Amino acid sequence: MKKIGIFLFCCLLTIALMACSGSKDKEADADSSGKSKTIEASIDNASYILSGKDDGVSEDDDQDGGLLMVDLKVKNVSDQPISVFPHADIQLYDGDTQTDPSKDTNPSIDLKSESMGEIGPDKQKNVTVLFDVDKDTKYEINIAPKSSDFEKDTEDVQVPLDTSKYNDSLKALQDPAKALKAYIETIYFDKDNSDYEKYVSADKDGVQDDAKKEFNKSIESILSRDVSDSKMDKYYNSFKQASAEKDELEVEVKANANDKANVELEYSALAIDDISKKVKEYKIKYRENNDDFDIEKEQEYALSKFDSILDKLDAKSASRELEIQMVKKDGKWMIDDSRDASERLMRAFAKGSVY
Repeated sequence: MKKIGIFLFCCLLTIALMACSGSKDKEADADSSGKSKTIEASIDNASYILSGKDDGVSEDDDQDGGLLMVDLKVKNVSDQPISVFPHADIQLYDGDTQTDPSKDTNPSIDLKSESMGEIGPDKQKNVTVLFDVDKDTKYEINIAPKSSDFEKDTEDVQVPLDTSKYNDSLKALQDPAKALKAYIETIYFDKDNSDYEKYVSADKDGVQDDAKKEFNKSIESILSRDVSDSKMDKYYNSFKQASAEKDELEVEVKANANDKANVELEYSALAIDDISKKVKEYKIKYRENNDDFDIEKEQEYALSKFDSILDKLDAKSASRELEIQMVKKDGKWMIDDSRDASERLMRAFAKGSVY
């Protein structure tokens, strides 16, 4: 009997907890929804974004606000068709201050101008609007529907918007930059960067193998004889170590929305042209100091100075920045290969093509 009583008590407790949870969920929904005699509207989702224009968000995580992308669900509860056009019929209110939706667009991150149009009776549509907002501020989104019957009155609806709910997305705007820096340092420099595991998704071994092949091609292009694999491995390890010490990276996210990002990379890197000049200088020096003309010995002598060459070289500043496209999958960022971004990084940091 005691066991049955305990079992019944646990069941009642579970039901009570579920009821409380359900009540809280309803309260949370009510905090971001509104209803009038014409429409019901609610915030389905919202997050801060970067459109690629001046969004007022810098590289620092601590921001005062920015461009908030708000996904709204709008349902027509009247018996007549209505229309809602985002840029004409939706506004943001901060007390007496009205803000119209931003018209920023950027096809590279799937940021397009929204046009909701007509909604039939008892039908629902989704619409996305962008607003410039302050962090930790409460607003009201006003939606003013228009009836297809001009003699019919419509009633606006106000949906509360509390931007403090979306601070995590504001802090995450520069995550693609952290991911790109960690990607370059891990793949091309063999440096330990804790952000790699946190933010990056990549075929690390595959990319590193390709990077080594590109480096080998660059070195072979400045030599007159083949080099053994073991020696080439040694030269590549030296190159990566020197790159880790001398290359400089400045990364900043310019656009970030819909799990896509454009990251601007300004960099200085060791250049194959500079290495080639030094190798040729050592070849000439060998010829001047030796009567016998032996190409293999000449090359061997020049390559024996490879570490010394790297020590003396400075990283070369690229004349233009790289814009790297990235995509987010399963919570991590990866290079968007459809835009040749991986190839451009390979040329700069493995092949040494710095222009």
